[in-house]
Order: sequence, then structure tokens, then C-alpha cells
Amino acid sequence: MNPKLFIKFVSVSFQKQVTYRFDCFVGIVNGFLYVFIFTSLWKALYSQFDTTTHNGYTLTAIVTYAILVMAVRISFTMDDSIIYRKVMDGSIAMELVRPTSFFFMNLAENVGHSLFHMMARTVPIVIISVFLFDIYIPFEVQRLLVFIVSFIAGYILVSMMNFIAGMLAFWFIEIFPFLLFKYAFYTFFSGGIVPIDFFPEFLKPIVNLLPFQYMLYYPTTILIGRASLVEAQSIIIAQLIWIVIMGVICSLMWGAGKKKLIIQGG
Repeated sequence: MNPKLFIKFVSVSFQKQVTYRFDCFVGIVNGFLYVFIFTSLWKALYSQFDTTTHNGYTLTAIVTYAILVMAVRISFTMDDSIIYRKVMDGSIAMELVRPTSFFFMNLAENVGHSLFHMMARTVPIVIISVFLFDIYIPFEVQRLLVFIVSFIAGYILVSMMNFIAGMLAFWFIEIFPFLLFKYAFYTFFSGGIVPIDFFPEFLKPIVNLLPFQYMLYYPTTILIGRASLVEAQSIIIAQLIWIVIMGVICSLMWGAGKKKLIIQGG
């Protein structure tokens, strides 16, 4: 896709989100509610432990993780029903004649959507949390640069996951159960609720076979300093491998979806 056209799609998507100001306010309140719940929960749990460190996390470290993993998750906010709506109203047929990649156009819409939530929700929540809670973020230039790379890779993986889920609309009349299932898997196995370090041992081999940990958990651990810069290189390589794998799946599903649309006279 032409970079200028990509930026144009991002801009249009961003401007659409600006119109929903009340939703943004509700989102900020909701974000702080989650911050309060999770920080209070971890403080209560750590008060019951005999040691100040559990699974490698001090109370400060786990509170920092809880706040920042939520901040990353909010930054990854996307409309995962875009493709479903286009299939249902028939406008998906227009994508067959457009001289642009449908995947990259969808990615541009997601980026515009996410940029708004990042600016309107993530930034205020993180800034205020720094003053309200005892959190520690190692401000190292090299680490921040590596985090940005991992963050972008994680974002692309989340966008691909949503694209794959949206493609199911070609074969199913209602995909809400799939989206709900996807959200549950994504939130849990990506470490969005509890760090993967706290998972029982029998679950960890399953987690290692899935791409979810590379969406939220690893970018966050890089940012808070739990992953060394050497480890971060291996993490980014693994993220790139998953991007290739999921990219192939996206391409195959889009190709199959187009054939089904044409056969049905869509």
C-alpha cells in the first residue's frame, strides 16, 4: 500500500474516534477502575505471602506490571467487528476492486483507532498512575527503543489475530462467540491479567506453543526491565517469526474468503 494512502486511512479512522468523546471519558474511568482493582488485589495477595518476592516479582514490580500491561492492552484497542460488518452489509465486495491491500487497509483503520485510545486513555492513565502508585520504569534509551520495536511487533500480531477472527464471517452468520473466545484466550494467555510467571507449570508448555505471550507479556517485560536486552533480541525474532506465520494464515483465509464471495455472487 502507498504510504500516503496508508496515513490517509489512519487519519480518517482517528477522526472517527474523536467524535466519540463521551466513550473516551468512560474508557478512562474504566481504565482507572481496573488499575485500582488489580493493584488492590496484588497488594492484598502479597500481604499474605511470607516473602517480599514471589515468582521473581516484588510488590512494586507486580504493581508496575499490572498497570503497564493494561496500558499496552488499551493501546492495542481495535474494532474487531469491522470485517464482520463489511461482510454482513455486502461492502466487502468493494475490496475486490480496490487497488489496495485489504489487510493493510484494515491495519490502517486499526492504527487510527488505537492511536486515539493511546493518546486519550493510555497516556493519562500511565501519567496519573506514576504519581498515585509505587511503580518503577527503568528509563534507558536503548531499552525504550527495543520496547518500541517489540510493541509494534506485538501490535501487528494483535491486528492479525483480529483479522483472522474477522475472516470467519465468510463462513459463519454470527461470529460473536468466536470473538468472545478469542478475547478470553488473548487476555489470559498473553499475560493480560496475571503474568505468565505465575502460571502453573502444566500450562506453560501450552503458552509457549501459542503467539499470545508475544502480544502483551513480552513487550511489557522488556519495558519494566524483567527481560534483558539480550533476551529482548530473541523475543523480537520470535515475534517476527509469528508475524510471518500469521501473515500466511491471513493471506490464505483472505484468498479463500474471496473465492467464497465470488462463487456466491457477492
